[in-house]
Amino acid sequence: MADPKIMNIMNGMKTLEDHCQLISDVKDESPMQMFYKDKGVFLTGGTGFFGKIIIEKLLRVTEVGQIYLLIRNKKGKDAFARIEDLFNDPVFDKMKQLNPKYRCQITIISGDCSLPGMGISPDERETILENVNIVLHSAATVRFDEKLKMAIAINVHGTKEIIKLAKEIVNLKAFVHVSTAFAHCNMRHIQEKFYSGTMTGENAFKLSECLDEHTLNTLTPTIIQGYPNTYTFTKVLAENVVQQTAQNLPVTIFRPGIVITTYREPVTGWIDNMYGPCGVIVGIGSGVLRVFTGDMDNKAHIVPVDMCVNALLASAWDIARNKYETPPIYNYVPDEENMVSWRRYMEDGFEYGCDIPMRKSIWYPRFTIVPHMWQYHILCFFYHTLPALIMDFIMVIIGKKPRMMKIYRKIHKLSNVLKYFSSNEFRFDNDNVRRLSAKLDDRDKRLFAFDMRDLDWTNLFRVSLYGLRLYVVKDDPSNIPESIKRYERLKVLHYTTLAVFYSLVAWALYGLIKLIFL
Repeated sequence: MADPKIMNIMNGMKTLEDHCQLISDVKDESPMQMFYKDKGVFLTGGTGFFGKIIIEKLLRVTEVGQIYLLIRNKKGKDAFARIEDLFNDPVFDKMKQLNPKYRCQITIISGDCSLPGMGISPDERETILENVNIVLHSAATVRFDEKLKMAIAINVHGTKEIIKLAKEIVNLKAFVHVSTAFAHCNMRHIQEKFYSGTMTGENAFKLSECLDEHTLNTLTPTIIQGYPNTYTFTKVLAENVVQQTAQNLPVTIFRPGIVITTYREPVTGWIDNMYGPCGVIVGIGSGVLRVFTGDMDNKAHIVPVDMCVNALLASAWDIARNKYETPPIYNYVPDEENMVSWRRYMEDGFEYGCDIPMRKSIWYPRFTIVPHMWQYHILCFFYHTLPALIMDFIMVIIGKKPRMMKIYRKIHKLSNVLKYFSSNEFRFDNDNVRRLSAKLDDRDKRLFAFDMRDLDWTNLFRVSLYGLRLYVVKDDPSNIPESIKRYERLKVLHYTTLAVFYSLVAWALYGLIKLIFL
């Protein structure tokens, strides 16, 4: 008989799949479907996690005319080779069944946001100007430790270049600039409005042009003072560029929270990376990450990528229909009526992860959350560094390459990145998002659902764990029973090791006391 805990996860996924069937059962075109029908969409960042869901949604749910994808050469592959890899992702499987001729709706634009004119050829530029109606700018370097020069080139100069292009488009209906809810994380209450930064985007670009990379790297801590990393700092600058140069365009700014796996569609739990909190859960489940720091009672501003994309597409639909005095800004984060803490995210992730353990875990998963850095550093030494040194020493003895210290350096780097966001409490206004949701009719509320008040966090966490196991760790669902048996063996080994260790400590203490007092 199947494990009831596994059945709960599978039943949750079935419920969400039934929602997807409801989407396909909508026969009449909805207002948003009619808006995207036959339109030309220019998309940057299409090969990324966020961009893939945008492409998939448009090709599966709408009769979009053409999607123009800006793709750069990367790792020896040109744009045309990369597009083949893109559509091999399982996230597109359902779309391919429903729209087998999807490739006719894709036009590749070879270019790079960091280059002048985005590196687009004159002929391709002309094609965009004549045929595009909607611009979705989601390209960005999301590395928190990116060198400032490169971060400015992509996040700031790239935004300036795409606005310049948009101004020349003959029949532009909507322009959506994707920012982040944490762009202004130097404040604790973030409203849906523009904020003034320490410098303008234009001045930041001039500064990066004047200084060589070494000098700029040296000055980076001073330049970004008040911001935790170059990513959030340059996202502020990019918003400033939009504010200063795109006022006459039908433009909106979309600020998503921390984006995690899909919730409902096209498949539940899909993700293609281990960034942010998803990486933490994988680390815990694999038995590698055992200590984490932060205020776990703070709110977790995480959002599923499919609902996030639905809201973004709705924002483009709305800006094409309405005129605003200032560009509307959307903080797409959990609604205050339905929020969870980091503690629940971590503890639920651990609980559900134990129900479907990873086959490749190296030890029994346990973790400790501490609020203070001095506690974190002490526990890191005993729970991370010391075991890693022992394991690497054993690897060297048996003639294999040591790797655990390298893994832990990456884990500690990830923990340091997330520490700022888990240790500080943020409050976001989301009135514009609520109003946007209210504008959708019943059909679009099914087709493009994004109201975070309706989110079932328990189901999301369950399918997220299943998806991380399947799509990131690459563990086949068929090996869950075998993995559970291995998990139980690791549990016995873990507690046996602890018993031996504490017995040795007690014996040593007894010997020391006997030596001193007897």
